[in-house]
Amino acid sequence: MMPAEPTATLTRVEPLDVKAVTAVAISQESAPIGSTSSNGFHIFTISLHVDPQAGEYKPGKLHYEFKAPTGWKWVDWASYYYYDEQNYKTTVPKVLQTDTSTAGMLAFDLDSHLNSGAGNDVTRLCFTLMVIPVAGTAPKRYDDGSATVTGGSDSKLLPKPIILTGITT
Repeated sequence: MMPAEPTATLTRVEPLDVKAVTAVAISQESAPIGSTSSNGFHIFTISLHVDPQAGEYKPGKLHYEFKAPTGWKWVDWASYYYYDEQNYKTTVPKVLQTDTSTAGMLAFDLDSHLNSGAGNDVTRLCFTLMVIPVAGTAPKRYDDGSATVTGGSDSKLLPKPIILTGITT
């Protein structure tokens, strides 16, 4: 994904016909890389997208659960925004109500949709999730985190769970 400047709204280009969504995916766009001896926070960027890109996706409220990779701990703060890959623009980020009460997990519910005709929900739904390093973790790449999505109106069109990666130095 290319970096983009936030905009208040996106201009929607109406497709000639609404295409049926055949696949939904969630992917890790960026991973934290940092020293466990520092106190600064780092960012995960994770996105939800559909195939075909212009397909309408309105599953309703989805439940998202993210397990942090070894060496990382979630900060109880996250945001989301919509990204338009055709015009390289984003909507203004909105804060999510998150829950980190289960150790190593970050969870939230969101009425999720893409290309729904709302005018500002094109191409990708992106999440910015903050983590801090866990002191004493051995420096290496950890591939034991996960992202899982459940709920919605059509379980056949839920994205498959993915592995989340973090690198400690």
